Amino acid sequence: MKRAFLCILALFPLLTYAQDTIKKRPTPKFLPLNYEEDYQYLSDKQLRTGLWAKLKYIPLWKNGYITIGAEIRPRGEYREHLKYGKGNEDQGFDWQQRSRLWADIHILPNLRVFGEVQSGTTYELDYNPSLADYNPGELHQAFAEYTLHLGKGNKMYFRAGRQEILFNKARLFDVRQPPNNRHSFDAGRINVKAGDWNFGVIGGEEVQDKAGYFNDPSNKNLKFGSAYVSRTLGKALPHSTVELLYIYVDKKSAANNLYNGTKSTLSARIGGVEGGWNYDLELVGQRGENVAGQNIHAWYVATESWYTFKPKWKPFVGTRIDIASGDKDSTDKKSNSYDYLWSKGMSWISDLGYTNIAAVGPVFGCKPTRKLSVDFTVQELWRTSTEDGIYAMSGVQLRRADAGTSSVIGTRCVAKAEYQLNPFLMFGAYVNETFKGKYLEQAGSSQNMVYAHFYSVFRF
Repeated sequence: MKRAFLCILALFPLLTYAQDTIKKRPTPKFLPLNYEEDYQYLSDKQLRTGLWAKLKYIPLWKNGYITIGAEIRPRGEYREHLKYGKGNEDQGFDWQQRSRLWADIHILPNLRVFGEVQSGTTYELDYNPSLADYNPGELHQAFAEYTLHLGKGNKMYFRAGRQEILFNKARLFDVRQPPNNRHSFDAGRINVKAGDWNFGVIGGEEVQDKAGYFNDPSNKNLKFGSAYVSRTLGKALPHSTVELLYIYVDKKSAANNLYNGTKSTLSARIGGVEGGWNYDLELVGQRGENVAGQNIHAWYVATESWYTFKPKWKPFVGTRIDIASGDKDSTDKKSNSYDYLWSKGMSWISDLGYTNIAAVGPVFGCKPTRKLSVDFTVQELWRTSTEDGIYAMSGVQLRRADAGTSSVIGTRCVAKAEYQLNPFLMFGAYVNETFKGKYLEQAGSSQNMVYAHFYSVFRF
């Protein structure tokens, strides 16, 4: 009954939107970070028609208003051998649902308070769910932000509190969108936008996932500081951006002691869309010292680039490459195992982390209709070093280095389809099968990994 009520609640704005036929009706444009959505334009009363627009701009007083938003994502899953046949594994079907509700309160033109609550529930798993799957109620975001307008479109903002952090392709900071519960940080941030330049600093602590209701604390054992700068490239590549990102981490509570210690990570990235080309290249270096006293010398290289053709279906074809270092010699005083910090997963299901992985292969797809998109990925998976094992996205080691001599982990095949019915409602399906390679066969008790789900997303 509860699920049915939530689904009806999510559909209500869709019905009011469909009934609203005024020509000036605004089209919803939702962003990956909901606090970046700007509905100031709805101060024009003539645009506030239908329930959706009225929820996005609720007048309080002169220059003061509230924006209300929500998301519900029910999902049915099928899991088979997510650990490739070793240890406790959830098998068969389960049901997950993520619900989010947020409010953006603009007290003054340059002062606002943002808050969000989140619930992630799961049913029918064989074993205790991970905290990324199950956290029934939490204060997910709560921050205050003050903005200084510097003229000519330039501005600086100061933000403090619980907040999501996302950069570019989410290879170091990510909101953890695919799992059931998104991720946030207790941090302070200063950001400056000046012409083609954007730069700033962030520092604080990770929010620690904890099962229960409104009990997620700051993780005192994971502190970080970060600085970044980016610039659009102007006339030569007008739709491209170059970016530098530095992150210092002091970590004491990782699931695997391999990742505990202090480390500095520096990323250099260039990416954009030029003509039919969508390209991205990121180089990451990592230095520091782990708790075992080993000096950290690790690296990561990633690119995701494709070309979109002009025919009606807009077919595209390209490549995706992720290569991260693994330890070269367990007996020396160096660690070459790359720590991917808060990166997004290589696929929707977090079966493999990036440490000691080389994943290379084609991406291709099309848009048969304006509302339907289909894409495919095929990647060959190797160990970059046979002196290191393979790891789950949680950091837990799945297979030891000496479990096999081969570098070949397997082949991953992924298919995804999404249908955007209207701005509020989307349906999707996803299938991932990873075929075991020689290394997993040598390790014993090996199976192919299969994961599939169907889902819908209601958002307003």
